[in-house]
Amino acid sequence: MSQGQGGPQWVPGGDARPDWNALAADADRKKSRKRWTIIGTCVGAAAAIGIAVALAIVSQGDDKGGDSAGPTATLPEATGSDDAEPTFGETTLPPIPSAREFISDADKDIAPFDVAGFYGEEPLEAGDRSYALVASDAGEDCAALVTGDLGGQLTEQGCVALLRATFVGGGVGVTVGVAQLPSEEAALAVHGADVSGTLQVLPGGDAGALCDRGGCRTTRNQVGRYVYFAIAGNADGSPDSGDGTPAQQAARDGNDHAFARIIKRGEVQASASASALVEERQRNRENGGEDQNEDAAADAGADG
Repeated sequence: MSQGQGGPQWVPGGDARPDWNALAADADRKKSRKRWTIIGTCVGAAAAIGIAVALAIVSQGDDKGGDSAGPTATLPEATGSDDAEPTFGETTLPPIPSAREFISDADKDIAPFDVAGFYGEEPLEAGDRSYALVASDAGEDCAALVTGDLGGQLTEQGCVALLRATFVGGGVGVTVGVAQLPSEEAALAVHGADVSGTLQVLPGGDAGALCDRGGCRTTRNQVGRYVYFAIAGNADGSPDSGDGTPAQQAARDGNDHAFARIIKRGEVQASASASALVEERQRNRENGGEDQNEDAAADAGADG
């Protein structure tokens, strides 16, 4: 009688009970062989993969011709070709001159200095406050438009002209004056002079009695070759006193308005100067191109 494959060996008539100890030992041997087989297979596969990766890296390094420098390696310089990007000449525009540069130099500050161009016809706007333009004038005799010793100082420093404008709003009025001096040094001398006097009020509209009874607020400041003034009070002519009053605020608003108009004058001239520089550069380039074309044509004729 044949014996069963893999099972316990026994013969008829013998003990029919299986040898459990033998079975258990046999099962352990089989599991151990299977486990080592799997481990061996995995180790072999990992080794094969590692070898393949190493060969690929070495191959890649050989193809690049030289030692690998990692992520920080210097890229090769591009070589010239017909498809290379074209190069362009310098296109940087000249810097725009500053507004202060113009309002400080009489040789550059050449725009007309008149009431219409300086003040315009727009109201004086400051925050939520608005003052309507009611009167304006201009004079080359600067001393005649101010009071006290200030007139003599303006004359001594060669004041060119003085523009005035009066604005009214909210029950108060303010006259703004801007004096043009021949230089920044002259303007500084007027501003810093310890002399009496201030801008004369220019009456107009509802401010016909402005400052008639005194009690007005005044300012004097300087920027570039300009000295600017403001004098403000109650539109009905009553004296103003105290702190934080509408008249005091109007004097500040007038002072700031004069400053802004002077700076605007400088900005307009600076912008025009920059535009002229750009146009001149463009003309030079165009003329340069035409000259080169003419030279090339002359050379071609000579060769022919």
